[in-house]
Amino acid sequence: MSIAAAAILPQATFWAMFAGGLVAFLSPCVLPMLPVYTLYLVGEGSETADRRAAWQGVLKRSLGLLLGFVTLFTLLGAGAGLLGEAFRNIDRGVLNIVTGALMIVFGLWTADFFHWKGVKAPAWVGRVKVKPDGFFSAALFGIVIALSWTPCLTPILANALILAASSATVGQGMLSLAVFALGLSLPMLLIMALYQGMKDVVVWLRDHQSLLRRIGGVLMIAYGLWLLIAALT
Repeated sequence: MSIAAAAILPQATFWAMFAGGLVAFLSPCVLPMLPVYTLYLVGEGSETADRRAAWQGVLKRSLGLLLGFVTLFTLLGAGAGLLGEAFRNIDRGVLNIVTGALMIVFGLWTADFFHWKGVKAPAWVGRVKVKPDGFFSAALFGIVIALSWTPCLTPILANALILAASSATVGQGMLSLAVFALGLSLPMLLIMALYQGMKDVVVWLRDHQSLLRRIGGVLMIAYGLWLLIAALT
């Protein structure tokens, strides 16, 4: 790998992680569910006389959801980082070749050029009923719904975990998946909090969901190719 490519790789990885989170936001298990999640987030409080208190509740639940998402994905990043540490002694060029090749495969899957069944969510997830009426219950709710997304997020999340593992450190893996979680949750929470004024945006995203996911998959493929080329040169 060239010195220039090695220097920009960490920063490029974080941007790739954030972009992966945005693609995950457009997935069939997240975007179409925004009206349902909005009801959980806003509830009936926004219609009460004390609108300030109502929106303070919305903010509290939003921060709780964000904490839930970031906590779950950060823990996954820690696991990927541990795996990367186990392969630390492998030649960096070889590791980037493997990472790039896997990113291309999962990018093709994300773009729907072929399709496999995703990893199933844990069976207990469907039995957990949480009403996000406070900060900590919203955080738990965020963890549960993020786990329930596992089947349709499999190729996107797999790519994120592969990049996190390629960092070869636990801290870097955790930070990488935290960035992924922000890419997924920030647009989601923004649209949920401002849903009444952003319905047209949601409709446009839903109508162009397939195209946007395919663009995201192509970008993953491009990044995987860049890793391969950088490793070989």
